[in-house]
Amino acid sequence: MPYVLAPMIKKDMPSLWAEGDVYATEVIYDICSPDSSKPPVHYESHTFKPHSICHFDAPGHIIPGAETIDQLFENHIDYFYGPVVVIKIKNPNFKKSDASNISHWEVGKKEIQASLSGYDLQKIEKIFISFDGAGSDFFTDSDRAFTISPEAASWLISLPNFNLFGTIWKSTDFRPGKRDRPVHTELFKRAGIVECLDLEKVPAGQYFLSAFPIPTAGATESPVCPVLFSESEIRWV
Repeated sequence: MPYVLAPMIKKDMPSLWAEGDVYATEVIYDICSPDSSKPPVHYESHTFKPHSICHFDAPGHIIPGAETIDQLFENHIDYFYGPVVVIKIKNPNFKKSDASNISHWEVGKKEIQASLSGYDLQKIEKIFISFDGAGSDFFTDSDRAFTISPEAASWLISLPNFNLFGTIWKSTDFRPGKRDRPVHTELFKRAGIVECLDLEKVPAGQYFLSAFPIPTAGATESPVCPVLFSESEIRWV
């Protein structure tokens, strides 16, 4: 059975970036309305705040003038599908940040390399990262941050076919009080980014990924529902 990696979107979801209601709806047509001039359907508008739900980031998110979601569809559609390796880092190592009360675990290059032992690095296209014991809603955790180091990001984009990084946390950087985003910046040289993934029930291993965001012209981020398939699930012949 495929793994759906986008947590269910609900109206009571917490706002992760002080941006107001994460999800809201408004009825346009009510199927129970007695007004016969209206279509006999239920139809609502839906408003999302992408960065508090599972979303795809394009480089324009932090780099002025860089590619947007629609441009990724035109120039790098391979970012959105293909083989992905899910890694789960062992031995949690959260440390209290000097700049905030949040405990931060910055996964280093060697930890990622150890998790990829046995894989042909020349063939790796996509990496989704989690850790043992992370819950399905870790992206809402206000007490802990989980990122990779800039050095690890540099190593990932050195892999010849790498083009997508995904994380269970709400961001790919943790820089309290600072405006630079070194991990985003490094990854965007060669890859897209998916944040707020739910990997709780996904065993570490290799899968086939479909992660097409809603195609939105000019947007630098868009909601996405990534789905993982095992090798047997994508055979149709």
